[in-house]
Amino acid sequence: MFAKVDEIGTLSHLFDEKIAVTPKIRDEISAPLEYGYSFPLKVLSRVKTVPLSKEALEEYERFQHNFTLGKGELEAIAYCKKEGAVFATNDIKAREFAKREGVFVISLQAILKTLWKKNIKSKEEVREMLAKIKEADNLAVSREAERDIFEEIE
Repeated sequence: MFAKVDEIGTLSHLFDEKIAVTPKIRDEISAPLEYGYSFPLKVLSRVKTVPLSKEALEEYERFQHNFTLGKGELEAIAYCKKEGAVFATNDIKAREFAKREGVFVISLQAILKTLWKKNIKSKEEVREMLAKIKEADNLAVSREAERDIFEEIE
């Protein structure tokens, strides 16, 4: 979603250039190229694809019984679990599954809030980014979630 609004560089900056995708996520990101979209190139050129270790592959195989999540999400969760990496998602089911598996998860709301709290972007820039993401991804964000993103409570 950050690539669709030309903010993959912002995401990379937030995570000190330490963002990665697994092979199945890379394949999912690449699919729109077949339909003439170019935004996947922004991700593929900035974000490295990481191979899965034997242990992560075994974990992925164990996850195969979960039919509510896609293969990319399951592979990414397996990678994050075995490598101690953070799993970023906006999917509630994926978030809950990853947490049950002991994976640290960060949501879109947390990412956006962190962008202005760390002065990477101003609040207004984050508001504009959120509006673009909502439009580009046809994403519904509740008023409560938006309030959580922009409130000043420490």
